[in-house]
Amino acid sequence: MLKDQAPAFPHSHERGGLFFLRIARMLLAFVTFLAHALLAQNEPMKWGEVPPADLEMKTFPADTNATAVILCDYGKYSFDDNLDLVFSRHRRIKILSEAGYEWGNMSIAYYAKDKTQWLTEVEGQTISRAANGAVRKDKLDKKSIFNEDVDGASRRTRFTLPGLAPGAIIEYRYQVHSKYAVYLEGWEFQSDEPTVWSEFRAEIPSVLHYVIVQQELPSFDVKESLTLNWPPMMANFQTARVHNLKLMAHRWVKRNLPALREESHMTTAEDYRAKMRFQLARIKWPETQPQEFMNSWEKLAEQLMANEYFGEQLGRHKALREQAEKLVAGITDPEQKLRTIYDYVRTTMAWNDRRGIYPDEPLDKLFQARRGDGAGIAFILTDMLRAAGLEAHPLLISTRDHGRVVELYPLLTQFNQMLTHAKIGAKEYLLDATDPLRPYNMLPVPALNHVGWLVEKKNPRWVNVVTPGAFHHQTSVFAALSSEGVINGRFESLDAGYSGLFNRRELHEGKKDEDYIQDGWLKQLTGAQLDSSEITQRDSVEAPLLTKAHFTSADHAQVSGDNIYFMPMLFARREENPFKRPERTFPVDFAYPRKLLYTMTLELPEGYLVQETPRNLVLDLPGEGAQFRRMCQVEGNTLQFTTQTHIRKARFDPREYKTLREFFDRIVAAHAEQVVLKRDPSAVVKKGE
Repeated sequence: MLKDQAPAFPHSHERGGLFFLRIARMLLAFVTFLAHALLAQNEPMKWGEVPPADLEMKTFPADTNATAVILCDYGKYSFDDNLDLVFSRHRRIKILSEAGYEWGNMSIAYYAKDKTQWLTEVEGQTISRAANGAVRKDKLDKKSIFNEDVDGASRRTRFTLPGLAPGAIIEYRYQVHSKYAVYLEGWEFQSDEPTVWSEFRAEIPSVLHYVIVQQELPSFDVKESLTLNWPPMMANFQTARVHNLKLMAHRWVKRNLPALREESHMTTAEDYRAKMRFQLARIKWPETQPQEFMNSWEKLAEQLMANEYFGEQLGRHKALREQAEKLVAGITDPEQKLRTIYDYVRTTMAWNDRRGIYPDEPLDKLFQARRGDGAGIAFILTDMLRAAGLEAHPLLISTRDHGRVVELYPLLTQFNQMLTHAKIGAKEYLLDATDPLRPYNMLPVPALNHVGWLVEKKNPRWVNVVTPGAFHHQTSVFAALSSEGVINGRFESLDAGYSGLFNRRELHEGKKDEDYIQDGWLKQLTGAQLDSSEITQRDSVEAPLLTKAHFTSADHAQVSGDNIYFMPMLFARREENPFKRPERTFPVDFAYPRKLLYTMTLELPEGYLVQETPRNLVLDLPGEGAQFRRMCQVEGNTLQFTTQTHIRKARFDPREYKTLREFFDRIVAAHAEQVVLKRDPSAVVKKGE
């Protein structure tokens, strides 16, 4: 399992990276006289010197769920004698259980093309108590270190530390050397297991001015900076630029950080991890004009539209224009034009699963191949909409797994995907045509990450990335219960919005109808047997997907003496709360609203009386964020049962978490309640007569 990654250099096939590399090479000529600098403090730990208390630790009281504890994580940026940028890391981890062994499986990635980066000084060892009580050290064998190519440009070094066992302490260290001093990777103070001590140091020449972006770091336990002069040996340097140059040595420390683990309904843990990153803003030599690297958002949009790999792609391709004009010939309604072109692109262009903000190839080549990356398909859609006379522009986004966008800093690296923004009158449309099963008014779930940057010359701006689509699942059951406890009947199910999309995808990916119904409905119904089924509108992406089936269950209802017990939630029963932790410091993000409706009409067996039924219930969250309703009534020998769960908000603040968690607790309990039937004594007497 990947637990560690070295700073990754931008891939040279990324267009923005080419410019960055040229600047880096230019800068290297100016920083070749840099020498080592040291902070006054010693390093936070020494190799192989483990405090006895750490070695004797059996559990971690602050987090009883911890499988391991990061005792110390120390990283540093400096320069070596060859004037290469060096990232050094030393990490020490306490293994508490076998589940923590994954921390001993290491993978370190780096950008190796053109010898841009290389790895050195890899060491590792496991420290434990031997049977006689002595301290034992199992060192990592060099033969157990494996190097492998990743994609022709990046390499990866893997190793597994020896002697893993509960109670052991592992530590490893390494260095990544880089030719270029401009690109500094950030530092993550927090992990998905608790961290006792995390420290990061950086020595930065004063000519380099970085914006330091801090996330979830309101304060540091230690924060120090020292200003150091250039080495005296450089006094005769041929340019006066050396005068008054400084080296800034920084030290940041965080202690006792809680684990940050993946939880239900979150974008990505990276959005909430305590970390810092660096972005070069400018290079400023004394007595010269600064060279700016960070523009305004407006300037960034202007540069992108003038870029031959971005904005210059639009309006250049005859085949796209002719196809668009052919598709909308005779159509006067602008929205119908939009839908026609969108449907054409989504059904003819195959997505190769690659994201990005620059097309892999010129649009005409992608169009001819009928296959392309996400950015290429978005550009094709944008270009064709423009050719049809509609207003359309690129919209840059960061997907949910890529992390949130910091709007304060105009950093292009924050984005990893592109959508198409179209406007007809006052109505705006956000479009993504990478899925042949998704209608025009729905976005892929990874794209639902709140905001995007509209790249337009005249009016670049932030746009809220939301979708009019929702998740709608409805099941209606019509069945009869026998005195032997056999349930026989049929159900009709409707799936619309995201529910329809997800279910269509299962069917189009080759899932058999019988398995689809068994896994989606009958799985919770004990002893269920599928008698017949019908699925309609599976190819009509804007219409609900309809499923009908006849079924029999001999085991769901339990007969015990004169009583019959059964849960009226035959299908769609929520069996556990998705929110396990008692507290949460980050939002609950459902991505889209959800509505689930379940109704059952059940004919009860003759000779039985209803002794107990779930009571009618209405649960409302404050601010109308969500509602749960349950209604149960008996008329004659017919039981009518309905539940409805409606999540109206897509996002809940951490302050709302406790009430939301309780809301789902009560839904789980409500879905598990039973109906109790009791044999009517008078009916028995009559039967004996």
